[in-house]
Order: sequence, then C-alpha cells, then structure tokens
Amino acid sequence: MPALCPFDHAFADGPVFLEPSGFLAALKMTRSLAAARRLQAVWRSFHAAGQIGPEVRLGLGARLVNRNKRDAVTIGRHTVSRAVLRLEPAGRLTIGERCYFGDGVLISAMNHIQIGDGTLFAHGVQVFDNNTHPVDADERERHFAKILGLSKNTDYRIAHAPVTIGRRCWLGMNAIVFRGVTIGDDTVVAGGSVVTSDLPSGIIASGNPAVPVRNLKEFVAA
Repeated sequence: MPALCPFDHAFADGPVFLEPSGFLAALKMTRSLAAARRLQAVWRSFHAAGQIGPEVRLGLGARLVNRNKRDAVTIGRHTVSRAVLRLEPAGRLTIGERCYFGDGVLISAMNHIQIGDGTLFAHGVQVFDNNTHPVDADERERHFAKILGLSKNTDYRIAHAPVTIGRRCWLGMNAIVFRGVTIGDDTVVAGGSVVTSDLPSGIIASGNPAVPVRNLKEFVAA
C-alpha cells in the first residue's frame, strides 16, 4: 500500500512530526514539497506563539493562535497536537507533558485552561473557558458587529471562568467541557458528554450534563 498523505486524519495513519532541523529534513520526514513547507510553517507559528517543550510532535493541521503574550502558552515535552488552540488577549493555556490532542479538537482560552500530564483528548473534543459571545442579545449584537468590522463598540461582556483538567484524564470523542469546570485526576469522560460542573477524581462520567456513573477502580476490576 502506498504511503498516505501526511495531511491525513490520525485514524487514516496521518503522522505527526518532531521539529525539523531545516527544509531538507522536513522534506525527508514528509516526502512532499507542500507538506514540508507546511511543516516548517506550523513549527514557526508554534514557536512564535508559545513556549514549546522538547520532543513535542505536531500534525500539519495543528494551530496555535495566541492573542496574548508568548509566555501565556506552555506546552510540555512529548505532547502531541493535531488541534486548534486559541487564546484571547487575556487568555492563558498550560499543557502538561505527554498529552494528546486529536483531530478536530478545539480549545478556547479567555481566562486560563490547565491540562495535567498524560491527559488524552480524542478527536472532536472541545474545551471552552468562556461563552464565546455575550448572553444578552443587545450585547451579542454589538459584539458580532465588532467582529464584522462594522463597529468599534466594546460595550459587552463575555462570561469566562478557568478550567482545570487533571492528570491522566481521558476525554472521549466529541466531549465538551464548559467554563468554570474542574475535572479530577484519572477521570474518564465518555464520548459525547457535556461537562458543565466539577467531576471528582477516579470516576467515569457520562451524559448531558455529565455525571459520575462508575468508580474507575471498580470498573477496571470488574
């Protein structure tokens, strides 16, 4: 079977890449002129936007959009990202070591999102520490007008609160985590779940809203 395109989804064996030492190294890694250029561009953008630990691996679709200062982002060693990570002007993002962010993962930080070592995000997971838009309709209209460049009015409020996700957690595909939530160490969030309130350590949570459904140790021992 021929080698698959390096732009592919992880489930189609799309690869992730260590930082290349130069264009020839990027070309050897990707075997494609377009992919080699993209790989270099992705790595340049990550270094410009955040503090990236050693032996991090990035997919060609990975993005880091940081509207705050560079030191507002920390990504720990051996982390793998195929995700879109976005920080607003006051946002901060702290990612531990050996984390994984699959295809379609979206993280939006307006306050502070912290993710512990060894935590895994399946494809499609979304984590927002903010409401994205104002809840009040008048404020929301002003906000969107500013986004469109039709107004400079900033008389609106977007609710936000920090999110903390502990060590060795696993968030299943298409799970969503909302503002103000803390998830304890080792906890598993089932695919499609919507986390709107704190979850303790060492449990399996499921549902909308997500609630504990099983003790993890009991589940593993069963």
